[in-house]
Formats: sequence, structure tokens, C-alpha cells
Amino acid sequence: MRCACLGLLVVLLATQGVAVAGSAYQPGELLVRQHADRAPLLTADGKLLPADGGLAAILERYGLDRAEPLLPGDGRPAAVNLLFLRLYSERPDFDPVRAAAELTAGGWFRAVSPNYRHQLCILPDDPDLALQWHVVTSGAGGVGLPQAWEITQGDPGVVIAILDTGLDYSHPDLAANAWQNPGEIAGNGLDDDANGYVDDLHGWDCGAGDADPRPEPYFELGVDVGFHGTHCAGIAAAATNNGLGVAGAGWGCRLMGLKLTGGAEPFTTAAVTEAVLYAVAEGAAVISMSFGGTYQDFGFMQSLMDDATAAGVVCVAAAGNNNDSTLMYPAALNNVLAVGAISESGQRASFSSYGSWVDVAAPGEHIWSTISQNYQFDLLSRLLFMLSYGWNGSDPYMYCDGTSMACPLVAGVCALVRAAGPQLSAVQVVERLVETGDVVGFDQPIGVKLNAFAAVDGLSLSAAADRTPQARLGVSAQPNPFNPQTRIGFSIPARSWVRLGIYDLTGRRVRQLVDGELSAGAHHMVWDGADEAGRSQPSGLYIARLEAAGLLATRKLTLVK
Repeated sequence: MRCACLGLLVVLLATQGVAVAGSAYQPGELLVRQHADRAPLLTADGKLLPADGGLAAILERYGLDRAEPLLPGDGRPAAVNLLFLRLYSERPDFDPVRAAAELTAGGWFRAVSPNYRHQLCILPDDPDLALQWHVVTSGAGGVGLPQAWEITQGDPGVVIAILDTGLDYSHPDLAANAWQNPGEIAGNGLDDDANGYVDDLHGWDCGAGDADPRPEPYFELGVDVGFHGTHCAGIAAAATNNGLGVAGAGWGCRLMGLKLTGGAEPFTTAAVTEAVLYAVAEGAAVISMSFGGTYQDFGFMQSLMDDATAAGVVCVAAAGNNNDSTLMYPAALNNVLAVGAISESGQRASFSSYGSWVDVAAPGEHIWSTISQNYQFDLLSRLLFMLSYGWNGSDPYMYCDGTSMACPLVAGVCALVRAAGPQLSAVQVVERLVETGDVVGFDQPIGVKLNAFAAVDGLSLSAAADRTPQARLGVSAQPNPFNPQTRIGFSIPARSWVRLGIYDLTGRRVRQLVDGELSAGAHHMVWDGADEAGRSQPSGLYIARLEAAGLLATRKLTLVK
């Protein structure tokens, strides 16, 4: 997809808008997700060694003779690394779409996909409305944010992952809400928490493969749109009630930066995959995705969204700015909350994609938010921003248009729901936003209109009874994500009766690891991913719950198969 911005540019190019074309792909690359219970393809030297003759014939026909793990290897067991592979072909006529279709039909892999390039979107803009109308208006386009904030102002423990062009975590209106990896020591060149990433204090650059998720110049049609991710982040959860700049829907929730662009390089499915897996592993509650395209999925991205949802992460994506019903991905996938855009008058925004596959509509026209300031914009971009988007040339704020803006607004409200109702699963959060939305007769179907107040109303009281004060007990798990087992470590201050159990997201106890008296000091237990009867459990998010000395601590565990 492309995201929403840059009206004057379109005028200068003498167009009425830029349609979203199908995404291209990285040449010579194919992504596969293997079945967890089948022999891996990858050998020690990166060569492919298929056990099935039919698979071997297809790989040879397409010249696919080399592979590497899609994720970094350090700190992650080989079984997990080998689930996601990047296959290479050096043939100039290699067609990844045909190869993916044939391999998918054969059933040798759980999912296969070309390594698509994803795009942002550029659309007209006419920024002459009051600042942040989407927050303050009580008119037809209002979504009840002030009323929702009377019930909940978010929670620092609820993290929104922004998958985009980068997040300027040093921005004065974002710094207070920037997520920090609690297990990482900044700048020491070590992978302190053994998650496979070195110095990942604020997130990760999944495009360039480094620890700085802040934006870089990223040009579309000659204009720098690198600010896009930071603009989305401010809508989702800029620091609020701080006497500075703008208010974010998520108020006190945290923002995790996962940069996809790799500098001037486009978004790829490989980068998106790594970003989603990182967000899941590091405990994000919501993923905001203001990008996409009309590509054919072959089930690869669908499996990724399914895994994230099973792990308890709410997946939100922009429906696109095509002004037609063309399916856009990842928004049109199952287990993804697809977001259309409305204007201040409460009408469907003229650019918003539509169709029965769109779940919820939210403000997406003339949205005032934060822009990056960690680097200087080029002269042409500065001129366009000042003439068309209300930027004053110095303060890091301006307007933008698009479903790209509506998406993080909905993601911020999902975070509020998570804060008010922590007992809700990812599926239940999505269902609640749809069920509590206002039914509006738009000119084209774009789902219900977001109602933030209705979404959180009544949750805080019902959730209060479920909350147990968090203890000063530490619980670790290595590796995490894991397959087939993880080592759970903890330390207790005094000899006491200890209970350590594994629970799923419904609250059902899966396995009791400890139920007895232990001495003071450090202990560890191993969970092999099975229940009390020895039955292997499915992929997803589980909770390790430790009770000792009258205290309580929990740890999220991600089982990947």
C-alpha cells in the first residue's frame, strides 16, 4: 500500500492521486515457513537438502539451491531459526510468484511467499482544519476519545509496535512514551537479553539490520516521506497531558519502533516478518501497520498474522487509499483489523478503500501529529511540507491524510482497551471495537465508525477484580520464543511455598511446574511445551505465573512451531 501524504507533490505532478500498484519483489528470493515437525531444508553450509524427490525437482527447476535463516541466529535455538528461511536463485528468469504457487500447492511448507516490496501511499491534502479535530470534535466525525480517557489513560505496560519507516524516539513529544527493552544495556555491543539482537534498546531496524529504528530519508516520487512512521506514532501514543505538542490516543502506552525501510530500500515481506516476530517476542500488545499492497499472499503473511494473534497481539492495518474495493494486504487478511478513513464531517474520506472486508472507520483526513527531527529534510520536501501540510519549518509537527493515519488511531484505542481490560484476548479486543462501533450509513462500506468511549466503557470495573498486584519477583525465560523447550528461571527472597504454573490466555492452567516448598535463592525449571498429560501445545502466547512468599510475578512465553 502506500501511506497518506503529500498533496502539493501530486499537484506538481499534474495528477489527481497516485493509485496503488501491486508490489514488486526482491529478485532471486523466496521466503518459506517450514512445518515444525518436518526435517529442515537448510544444511550447515547453507545448501538445500530436501528429503522428498518431488520437492527436490521443483527446487532444481527454479534454481533454488541456497538458503539462510530469515532471523538472526544468536540467542535463538536452531529449531526456531529454521522455521523461517530465505531461499535464493541466481537464474535471471526466476519467477518467485510461480515458484511460490507451485511449492504451496505441493504442501511441503506451511507457507511460501515472494519477498515482496511494500510501498507507502501518496495522496492529496488540504490542511486547513483545526489542530487534532479527531481528538476534540464532538461532531459527526468524533470518536469519543476525551470520554474514553476519563475511564483509562492507558498503561506503560501496554506496548504499541509501529511497523513503518522508523520512529524518532528522541522526539520531544514521543521520548517519554518510547519503549525501552528492560533486558538490554545500551551501547555495550552485547546481546544482554539473548534475544538475537545487540543493543536493541528502543526496537530494531529490520530493513538495515541494526539497532537504530529512527527514520532516514525515504523518497517516493521525489519527496522524502521518512517522517511517516513518526507521524503514525504520535497519533497512536504521543505523550499526553505533558504541556507539549499533541495528544496520542493511547495516552500513557508505550511505542516500540520497528523500522522496515532499510534506508532507501523499500519495505519487504522479510522485514515485515522479522518485525512482527520481534514485536511478539518482546511483548507488544498491538501492532500498527500503515502499509500494504495487492500482492498474492500464498498464506505466508496470513500465517504470520495468525501466529501474532495466537500470541495475544492485536494486528491493525490501513485499508488503503485507492477509493475502490480492491483487497489490500495485510489489512484484508483474517485476524487483522482493517481500518478505513473518515472526514471531520463523518463521511467516508474520498480516498479511502472500501468493501465488506474493512472492519472499522476512523478519522484520517487532516490529522495533525509528530514528524521526525533526527535528520534534516531536503529543500524540496521542506518546501512542500510548509506549503501543503502546515509545517512551520522548525517545530516537528504537521498534517497528513490517509488510512495510514486512521490505522494508528485505532491501534491507540486498542491499546486503551488492553489497558482497561487486560483479560481480553487479541480476538476479543478486535471483536469489541467492531461490536461497540457506531453503525453509520457511509456511501460505501468501511465498517462501523470507531467509538473509543464505548470500546472501554465498563471494562475497568470488570478488569479490576482480575488484577493482582505485580510482585518484586523476577522471572526469566531462555530462549523466548522457544521450540521445543524453554528454561524458566526465578529467585525467591526466603524459603517459602512456591507455585509455578503455565497458563494460556483464557486463564486455563496448562502445566504445573512447581507446587512445593523451595529454599531461598535462584531456581530454574524447564517447560517442554506440553500439558499435564504430555500433549504438545499449539503455537501461541502462554503465561508463566510464579507465586512465592506472598508475592506474584508473571512472564510471557511464546511457543513457536
